[in-house]
Amino acid sequence: MDRGKRTAIVVALVILVIVAGAGAYLILSAGAPEEDLSWAPTISPYVDDRVGVMTYSDYLDLDDFCYEVELNNSCQIAVLIVNTTQPIGINDYALKTFEKNRIGQQGQDNGVLFVFSYSEKAWRVVTGAGVSDILNGARLTELRQNYLDPYLESGDYSTGIKLFVYSIGLELVDNYSAPESEPSGISFLGITLAWWQWAIIIFVLVFLVVGTRGRIIFWIPSLLLSLIGRGGGGWGGGSTGGGGARGRF
Repeated sequence: MDRGKRTAIVVALVILVIVAGAGAYLILSAGAPEEDLSWAPTISPYVDDRVGVMTYSDYLDLDDFCYEVELNNSCQIAVLIVNTTQPIGINDYALKTFEKNRIGQQGQDNGVLFVFSYSEKAWRVVTGAGVSDILNGARLTELRQNYLDPYLESGDYSTGIKLFVYSIGLELVDNYSAPESEPSGISFLGITLAWWQWAIIIFVLVFLVVGTRGRIIFWIPSLLLSLIGRGGGGWGGGSTGGGGARGRF
């Protein structure tokens, strides 16, 4: 077998391995079809009052406070005030809104969402998995009894929401510490790999460019666009385990 044929066979095998690996990755990473959350609101950090429940000064104070909490220890707090969560119901509404916005830092899951439904007279706190121990059910019950319930009973919703979220934020500032992260390697287009993994990829790409006489270059733009399209948006990329608390008044 001459050298040209051997090179062609090797190139074909390498391409086959890459295509098979990419296909397996896409299948495994895709999993089940993603749930349609287009109905869930997108929250503009940090306080999103869609009813006008809060006074302007309370709104500004609370928004600034949430900013300071994130600046202090990376925890993200979002406040969403709506007229109703029907027909979804406040529990699922809050959970799905948290999931859509991905509140909290990716890998730390240190987000908190407070949803207040005006006409339903209901509220829900959703916590990220990374802060669920700090803001467990018992602690949230204590905080709402001290800072939320008295003001809801008197009809001063604005003050109650502000003080309750303040108390949540102070708990995070006093008790949350970001976990130590291991060296993450080199990131490109949202993909993080060790230097030697990138070296292998570069070697294979160079080999393919030579073996295909440069034709593979025409595939690269579409590959880059597909990788960029897989990135997320919104807040920090956090997730929730469903913890928190809820109540009615």
